[in-house]
Amino acid sequence: GRAVACGLNSQGQCDVPTPEPGVSYAQVAGGGGHSVLLRSDGRAVAIGSNLAGECDVPEAGAGLRYVQVAAGFEHTLLLRSDGAVVSCGSNSHGQRNIPDLGPGLSYAQISGGFEHTVLLRSDGAAVAV
Repeated sequence: GRAVACGLNSQGQCDVPTPEPGVSYAQVAGGGGHSVLLRSDGRAVAIGSNLAGECDVPEAGAGLRYVQVAAGFEHTLLLRSDGAVVSCGSNSHGQRNIPDLGPGLSYAQISGGFEHTVLLRSDGAAVAV
């Protein structure tokens, strides 16, 4: 779909870039001064304040794509197609200390809070950091 952002735009967090033809947005998340957008091609884009590196979204990796995005106050979370979580931005309260998973487990859902992160594992257990 088409993404629209409104409200305070003091950091450029509402300046949604127009994707190239054939690409649309599949999901969006708003952080403290940044926004994160998941594209239909599995890439993620972050716009706005990058004070703590929250807009420095890495590539998903060869053969991988992002399937979900989430934003905290100054951190960004990205769920990859292999069930791993990638993060960038502030780790001032350990919100990016994503626990390693045992064999056969993956992450199924991600959520970013003010300075914390909540993750849902494939076995139904919730993890908060």
